[in-house]
Amino acid sequence: MRQFFSWRIWGAFVVLAVLAVTLKVVLPAGAKKDTGPVGPTPRTVQFISLVFSVKTSDVFVMDDGIVSGEVDFILDGQRTMHIYQGTPGEITCPDYSGVGQCVVLADLLGDAVVWFALVPVSAGLRVEAPPIVALLDDGIAELANGWRVPHASVVDRSCPQETNSLSEFLRDFGPESTTIIDVSEQQITQVRCSPKITETANG
Repeated sequence: MRQFFSWRIWGAFVVLAVLAVTLKVVLPAGAKKDTGPVGPTPRTVQFISLVFSVKTSDVFVMDDGIVSGEVDFILDGQRTMHIYQGTPGEITCPDYSGVGQCVVLADLLGDAVVWFALVPVSAGLRVEAPPIVALLDDGIAELANGWRVPHASVVDRSCPQETNSLSEFLRDFGPESTTIIDVSEQQITQVRCSPKITETANG
């Protein structure tokens, strides 16, 4: 105890305090956080379903990608996906108050929703998604928005110019292509060339 209160110990504390203040002054705020451009957060998609209807609490709102309040996605007569306050997610479906207008994609931990996206449904019960940027292990594709979605063993490549594989398609046409997720199959089943390429080939 006597040693703790010795002048040497207090002197060491003073030196450490001076060093801390000096570093704070020399290094600009946020300098250590500057690690270059940050891409979208990877999101594993484990579940995909058409949403019959959406019921929100009176105070529901998306606040910077986080649920404030609560919301229920009614999937059918037996299943309801409950989203609690504080759950990260995104809503791009413009008319989620309508019936059968949206699809939910979610990352689950048991029955709990870790993350979700509510997006518009396209014709044929499909979701039009951003391009594939990488093919990962176990039949998973990573999209430009960070979604990691299972893909079919054979993905249809819709483009006037033929390719021999999905990898070749992504190399030649990937950046401006559209990824098609089949809701009933819960996986990517098709990729489409940019409309500009299609128009050029037809013109």
